[in-house]
Amino acid sequence: MEKIEYILDFAVNMGGRMLAVGANLERVNDTMYRICQSYQLNSISIFSLSSVIIISAKSPDSQPGTRQISVPPASKHLEKLNRLNQLSRKVCAETPPPEALAEMLTEAEQVKDYSPATFLIGYLIAMTSLGVIYGGSPRDIFAADINTLVLLWLIDFFDKRRINRIVANTLCTWIAGTLTILLIRFGIGEHFFIIVIVNSMMMISGSALVNAVRNILCGNEMNGILEFLKVVLESTAIVAGLILSIYMFGGLITW
Repeated sequence: MEKIEYILDFAVNMGGRMLAVGANLERVNDTMYRICQSYQLNSISIFSLSSVIIISAKSPDSQPGTRQISVPPASKHLEKLNRLNQLSRKVCAETPPPEALAEMLTEAEQVKDYSPATFLIGYLIAMTSLGVIYGGSPRDIFAADINTLVLLWLIDFFDKRRINRIVANTLCTWIAGTLTILLIRFGIGEHFFIIVIVNSMMMISGSALVNAVRNILCGNEMNGILEFLKVVLESTAIVAGLILSIYMFGGLITW
């Protein structure tokens, strides 16, 4: 394999893995471009969306190369993103042998994940805190925590089966809304909207919205608009699921 192929392989895989753990597209493009420049590649061309990256360049002796990869749906992992950012800066500063780049990328991703118990406790603390902030009663907070357990299982279930996020959000909030109505019916919860607003915070794509706006403001209008529309549709799906649960089962409780 020629050196340019090692470099382009590393650059495109670095970009794809950064996107997959929640990086902004503009930052990813800049990282790939700087990596190629540090190895004195020229005629660098990058086309990227949230689902695909294509990069082409020429070596100093005018040998061309092109790489293309598909990017899996983003799943936020800030520690992995930090490690990848550190690696990209190291590569640009030290330009290690191209043959060693793939191994360095693999090592950078060796990050210890939190245990399921820690992950669950973190979510319960967050939902409990939001319940207090929104003025929920102890019964509301308890009901929101029950919903949190159900939603975590549902989100994991749909993610493993790669169900479209719009469909998944609709089903999740429909189930959560229906369960909330039943919990209130049996005296476990009190205020429907406090409970469902707390739980909806688990599914609102706040960081994706920030990234979309940033792309628009930084000149990546096409990517930014597509990501913005995606966030709007996913958020609308949350509302649709709740409305559906109220329409179907709202008569069971007093509003």
